Formats: sequence, structure tokens, C-alpha cells
Amino acid sequence: MRLRRVAPLPLIVWACLTGGPSAAPPLQITDLLDRYVAGQFDAAVSQISERTDFEDLLDQLQRNGPAWIDARGPDERPRRELAAATFALEAARIGEWHEWKWVQRRPETLAILSWKPAPLLIEWGCARFREAVPPHPIERWWQLAALAVAQRGEDPQFLVGDLNIGLGHTTGEIGNPDVEIRHLDHIAARFPSEPRFTLAHGIAREWHSDAAVRAKAMEVFGIVKDDLDVGAEATMRQGAMTLRDARPDNAIASFSDADRLSRDPYVVYLARYFKGQAYERLRRSLEAEIAYRAAVTTIPDAQSASMALATLLFAREQRAEAQRLAVGALSANPQPADPWREYAHADDRFWSELLGRLRAEIRK
Repeated sequence: MRLRRVAPLPLIVWACLTGGPSAAPPLQITDLLDRYVAGQFDAAVSQISERTDFEDLLDQLQRNGPAWIDARGPDERPRRELAAATFALEAARIGEWHEWKWVQRRPETLAILSWKPAPLLIEWGCARFREAVPPHPIERWWQLAALAVAQRGEDPQFLVGDLNIGLGHTTGEIGNPDVEIRHLDHIAARFPSEPRFTLAHGIAREWHSDAAVRAKAMEVFGIVKDDLDVGAEATMRQGAMTLRDARPDNAIASFSDADRLSRDPYVVYLARYFKGQAYERLRRSLEAEIAYRAAVTTIPDAQSASMALATLLFAREQRAEAQRLAVGALSANPQPADPWREYAHADDRFWSELLGRLRAEIRK
């Protein structure tokens, strides 16, 4: 559940006595879309921050967005539709850690779910594309970008709905299932052969506490484990789940397979880092050291493997090297992206590349 941040008490009192800082003029969605479609992407997006009234932004898109898309006739409509949907994605990514959804829980009743603007902005863009049959080629890239934003929101319920339904439970987690979005169902229906969307079904269930839900995640990862694009990541995630289930011996085999199959530094790093964790649980410190060193070689100064290796060396009285590793990881500028820190965000690592593709298409 995303909670609205509350201002400190002195600031609230000051605002009540003085009327607070002068309010910025409300954003006009059509003005922002005009700038965005003209290629002034950063200028348009810079008008949005976590302090933006996202409820109003969403309302304006819903009321005025369709007419804006159609305003220049059928020849311009596809480009303007892409611009509006991509702008909605950028707005959702800015606002998703501010608010995502409310879940109201009361004793002896099921929870009541209410979506906040960020996921509804994603769904607004998705709905625009679903009007076209068959899908336009650019929609695949937009849907991949939308998945990146949604996974960064850390909410599997948006992607796959009530996780308990259909897995032996008589009731779900929420009392108003009519508001479910099930975003991955929309995508899968339009791109049934896209392996990243299949993989996402497993990722959405990977961290759930229910054994049946986790088993479903393992099943999905098994379906795509031989795919050339996502098989190595699926295998690595199978290993990570096995390791969390306290079966390090079995997990090591998955990590070795993922390392051998992948050329993606994100997957290779995690396979090596997790292998080091597994070896440490088995009290095989020499193998753990080899795995951590391999991970650090893949992404130098990434903190998770660097600090794990430094801790292991420090315990062996190899303090000079331990200090060098720790200092290097903490002082690196810029800090390298650490795959372990971004593990739960999955495809968010592709966001910059995907956004660049979408913006390039809008410029045409």
C-alpha cells in the first residue's frame, strides 16, 4: 500500500497561518502533450513532480486526451496516440512511489482496493492501443516500457490480479474484484508469443508467501527456461527461489546454468552473487569467494557482491583487501547499478532504452 507523505507539523502550522507557498498554476494536459509530440520531451516531463496533482492530470487525460489524439486527422493520429500514451507512462513512473493504491482492511471483512492515478495512467495508455486490431508494431515496445514501469511499482496485484484466486483458495484477498486491472492479461492477449510477458507472470508471483503461488512462479519460469532471450534469467530466478527455500545445493546448479547461458551482465552478476550466497550457507567459503570475485568482475564496485566479498575476507584476516573493496564500493562515483538492489524491479533496467525507442518513433 502506498501512503501519502505527511508534511512535518511546523510546516502544516505555517501553511495554515500564512496560506502556504503560492500555488503553481494547474498543469494543462493539452499544452504538455503539444510540447511532448513536438519532441520537447524533457521540457514537458519536467513540469511533473511528486507534488503534482496526479488526480487532476489523470482526469484531464481521460476527458481531453482522446480529442487531442484525433485533433490532426487520421494521418497524425498514430503518432499523437503514441505521444499521449508515452507521456502517461512517464507521468506514472514519476508518481508511482508517491501513491499507487489504497487497501482498506477491516476486521472480519475482505480488503477493499482503490487504485491511485499511477497505475490508472498506465492503464489509460494501454486502453488506447487495445482499440487497434491487429496491434501496431510500436505497441510491443510501448507495452515492454509499460511493464518496466509497472514492475518498478512493486505491485503484482496490478499485473496479475488477486494472487490467491484459482490456486485452491475459496476466497481472494480483496472484496471488490471488479476493480482488478490484470494488466498482463491485456498484454498477453495481444502479444502471446512475447517471452518477457510470460516471464513477468512468474516474477509477479515470485515473492508471495503462499506456497501454491510460489509453485506457480516456478512453473512459469520452467516454461521459458529454454528461451534464448529470457531463459537464463528464468533459470537464475528459479535458483533464487530455491535458495530462499533453504536448498542451496539445488540452487547452485541453476546459478551455474544461468551463468553459462547468459551474456546479460545483470543476469550473470546475480547468478554469481547468489551462488556465493549459496556456498556461504553451505560453509564453503573458498567457493563463495570465487563466486563473489566473479560477480565483482562482472560489475566492478557493485555493492552487494563487493561488500559480501569484503566481509568474507575480513573474517579471514585479509583486512587490507577487504578495506580496499569496501572503500571502492562505497566511494565509486558514479555508483554502478547494483542488480541485487534492482532485483525486484525486473524490467525497469530496460526503461531508458525503451523510452528512447518510443521518443525516436514520436519524432518521425
